[in-house]
Amino acid sequence: MTKRKLDIIITANSPGEVSTWLTPAIRALRERLPDSEFTVFIPPCPFASGREEAIAAALPGVKRTFNRRQLLSFILTGKGLPGFDPGPRGIVLFLGGDLAYAALLARRLGDPAFAYTEGRVQWLHQFTGFLLPHDQARTKAIKSGAPGDKLYVVGDLMLDAIEMQWPKSDFYEILRLDENRPVIALLPGSRPQEFKHVLPMLLRSAEIISRDLRAVQFVVGVSPFITEGLLKETLSNPGDALEGTGGELMEVAPSGALADLDHGMAASRTASKPSHLGHVWYIRTLAGLELPAVQGWQYDVMGIASLAITIPGSNTAEMAGLGLPMLVVTPLNKPEAIPLEGIPGLVGGVPLVGTLIKRRAVLATAKRVKYTSLPNRRAQSEIVPELKGELHPEDVAIAVGNLMRNPDKLRTMSKQLKEVMGKPGAARIMAETIAAVIEQ
Repeated sequence: MTKRKLDIIITANSPGEVSTWLTPAIRALRERLPDSEFTVFIPPCPFASGREEAIAAALPGVKRTFNRRQLLSFILTGKGLPGFDPGPRGIVLFLGGDLAYAALLARRLGDPAFAYTEGRVQWLHQFTGFLLPHDQARTKAIKSGAPGDKLYVVGDLMLDAIEMQWPKSDFYEILRLDENRPVIALLPGSRPQEFKHVLPMLLRSAEIISRDLRAVQFVVGVSPFITEGLLKETLSNPGDALEGTGGELMEVAPSGALADLDHGMAASRTASKPSHLGHVWYIRTLAGLELPAVQGWQYDVMGIASLAITIPGSNTAEMAGLGLPMLVVTPLNKPEAIPLEGIPGLVGGVPLVGTLIKRRAVLATAKRVKYTSLPNRRAQSEIVPELKGELHPEDVAIAVGNLMRNPDKLRTMSKQLKEVMGKPGAARIMAETIAAVIEQ
């Protein structure tokens, strides 16, 4: 008798959740429950880039994706969606957004539901289990009224998202970088409204740093959620809100290992061929600094870096897992460009008053938040330095110079980051936990 497929229906919404939660979760669930069929719903989200659905659809194993309008329509009316014919065996898995969407999906489908959260619990009667990254999250969930028998500590999914694609020597060659010189990674984020302000500031900071630390090299990590069009537009029109610089985006003919890969051949010296392609451009800033920009191989970028400059986000947890020292910057020069949850985020686009309301809300939120990076939040202490407020490129350059001149501090930071984030393996434990409940 043929076993009926298991429908795994997932909600995931923002760039961080799609790349660091959804990707490893699907990989582990496919391995543990090979008869599964995956459907991904993308709920409404103020932090969305607009590319979440396309990126989720490209993940191996994902059968279909649906946008927020289709999700709301299905929840409210139960009207069928194209190609979506869920069978009697199914589960709903929350991997980001508002818990209500996953709960209402589960109610509509009559399926059990699980949620992976940082300790946030709601709709307790609708969820079979809450999957948590650490004991602090479990304590938070219990204080919110969750029964202990519904709570499963599985570990941090973000650590399981890390997957290198290249041997380091090949990656240095691809980027035309010198293996014997330190690399600083510039990571301007995955949300378009922030990216277009932060990238010019980081490029200007790199120009200043390169005059002070001549041995240093730079690489820009371009999120998969950023389009080439936005990258070009940002370089050609950097604006002046963060006193940044623009430049020119250059396409350069691939050579070496990358050329071999482009021609469908694995280079003889590489251990394995990358499982998916990325892209490399080169940026020439207005001051003449040339540096590679990489999209699609973000973990390889982290792997060769001695230090990263980034804004708050899920990548701070990934870098912490790798032990990569970082400087986390939160420029509040243009606070209305920062995404925000709730009513202030929704009214931010209203003419005249919207910008003022959101600006005040962002500044008020920033005052309340003690730590912006995920490893510092986890440790409740400043492992990595954070700069927050009205920032200038010189502020970033000075902080980077101080760090790069203190290798002992960088080594200590690297060790502390690995310790606070723990070890990978959460996705496998999650898959085992869900499978055990289903098989019962």
